[in-house]
Amino acid sequence: MGQRLFFTLLEDRTHQDLIQTVSESYQIAHGPPTTRRGRYFDSFDWLLYKESLVLLKQEDTFYLEDQKSFEVATECPWRRKEEARFWWDFPDCELKTKLNECLDVRALLPFLTFVQRHEKLHILNNDEKTVLLVYLDEINLNGDVASTEPIRTVTLDPVRGYKNEFRDFHQFLERLKVAEPSETLFDLMLKQTRRKPGDYSSKVKIALTGDMGGSAATRQILIYLLNVMKQNEDGVIRDIDTEFLHDFRVSGRRTRSALSQIKDVFPDAELDRFKQDFRVLGQYSNKLRDLDVYLHNKEQYLAMLPENLRPGLDPFFMDLRKERENELIRFVEVLRSDFYRLLVSDWDAFLVSDAAHEAARTPVNAEEPVITLARAFIWRRYKKIMKVGAKIDNDSLDERLHSLRIQCKKLRYLLEFFASLFPSDEITLLTKQLKQFQDNLGEFNDLSVQQNTLKEYLDTIVPESDRAILVAAAIGGLITNLNMRQQHVRAEFSDQFRLFGQKKNTKLVKQLFKDEEVLITKEE
Repeated sequence: MGQRLFFTLLEDRTHQDLIQTVSESYQIAHGPPTTRRGRYFDSFDWLLYKESLVLLKQEDTFYLEDQKSFEVATECPWRRKEEARFWWDFPDCELKTKLNECLDVRALLPFLTFVQRHEKLHILNNDEKTVLLVYLDEINLNGDVASTEPIRTVTLDPVRGYKNEFRDFHQFLERLKVAEPSETLFDLMLKQTRRKPGDYSSKVKIALTGDMGGSAATRQILIYLLNVMKQNEDGVIRDIDTEFLHDFRVSGRRTRSALSQIKDVFPDAELDRFKQDFRVLGQYSNKLRDLDVYLHNKEQYLAMLPENLRPGLDPFFMDLRKERENELIRFVEVLRSDFYRLLVSDWDAFLVSDAAHEAARTPVNAEEPVITLARAFIWRRYKKIMKVGAKIDNDSLDERLHSLRIQCKKLRYLLEFFASLFPSDEITLLTKQLKQFQDNLGEFNDLSVQQNTLKEYLDTIVPESDRAILVAAAIGGLITNLNMRQQHVRAEFSDQFRLFGQKKNTKLVKQLFKDEEVLITKEE
């Protein structure tokens, strides 16, 4: 069977005009039109769209559709008054499983709301058999859209065994000159919305050219990071999902890393205030992010304990949720404060104004080609990591691993900032190897922080009842399991470092980044 064909009615035409014209040349049958309301959903960072999926809610049912064919992959009834926000809100079904695989902790957000008037025509032959289906749709979009004019479409849906009839009607429609070929109805609706698929991603996407000066390139990096922060502000304030805070914080951290690593491209006097303010901003949200991680790991923590101890963690998580509510209120106050608003406006002005960069002495790397700076800074950071890592053994203090983790994070940021300057395959390979090594160091650090938090909570428990004893036993058991896991991760460090520093990786790093000299005036 052939594929459907899509057309858009010309502005001065209506579906009723078309029906009248078709009925003069064809025998048709059709029932009364139906009106349906619908909403399309995806995460803020378009995770479903990236998997070629579309989530549609019409009336009291959710449909997960293939983005290209729009065939329903699975569906799930929804009769609750409140809207579904996360995959775990759905009853157990295939749709819930697929959303879990795609979304993780991200919330579902409506990006298209519409009212659809739908009519189906049956084109009949002399035997009154249906030889072609014609769908007539009129869509009125609601919300943040570019136009409030209705979208009127015609869809030709072939019937198996009637290929010639499909072709003939297609030619007939073209002769009428009442419609023009178009995209799918969904694509037409997308074009009218303010938000576009892929307009936000947590991944760094900065396009630089090698001959850009250091100052211009760094400004482009920092403007990109500032925009990411701005994009996530509302999601943090409204507490849509925890990834808004995560992406907000990472963008701030990347900003601080760029300011500390990409040296001598701006006058130092201009940067001291911003470095300090971004550091303070990050500190304001540290506790809130830690609480998000603990609450997200609840099921993982419960799985570490025997069933008879699991109820002992209930008070712990209740206290975490209350504490998170208070921390969120505090951080929202920060985002609405003069401190934050002035930081964002002043930083924005600094980055876009040439006058802000006038100084008695031009920084030595301001006009240096960014490709030269990128190679020098990345090579220097890589050498430092290899030097520090080589000195760590089984007897080294945990602080040594923590310091190495910070160095690896700085290298990861540099690779992200300057990725567009180097062959994508090589950068992807290096980033993948670095991430694997970072995962080992990151998990070791997380386990250490989690144990300290649990120990602090354990100290607050007064064993005056059987319930308090159960809570203490559960917390103690969890600390023990986390410590065992930490020792296992610690034992894997040597193998992970050896894998990261293997000869082929070192050779690739040298090929890409070595042999560039640049004046680096300061150490961290």
